[in-house]
Amino acid sequence: MQRAAQMQQRSLEKFLLDAAITGTPLLDDLPPELTDEMAALALVNDAGLWRVARQTLSSEKQEQLDTLLQKRGRGELRPEEQPVLDELLSEYEHVILARAHAAVLLKQRGYDVSDPSVVNKPAE
Repeated sequence: MQRAAQMQQRSLEKFLLDAAITGTPLLDDLPPELTDEMAALALVNDAGLWRVARQTLSSEKQEQLDTLLQKRGRGELRPEEQPVLDELLSEYEHVILARAHAAVLLKQRGYDVSDPSVVNKPAE
């Protein structure tokens, strides 16, 4: 933890206090592995949080997800495509959850995340 505090140019006390403050009860409803992952975001430096807040599915996965959702909407989804759709939806939901939590943490650290063009800027 000392190393992480140094990387963020914070005292260990400030680092631990910020990490404790950023815990959110909304995470209690998540599966344990996701709860741990989202809680760990509190320890990520600002640049890392911006990367998480701006992450997206790859264009290939997004295109595949869109195609499968359209097929499902038209009733044309084949049984063998359902597991692929389920996996892509799960990955999409994970990305959205991580982005949202990173944005909350950035806001708590004093950043203005209210402008979608700032958050939706391509990751660097």
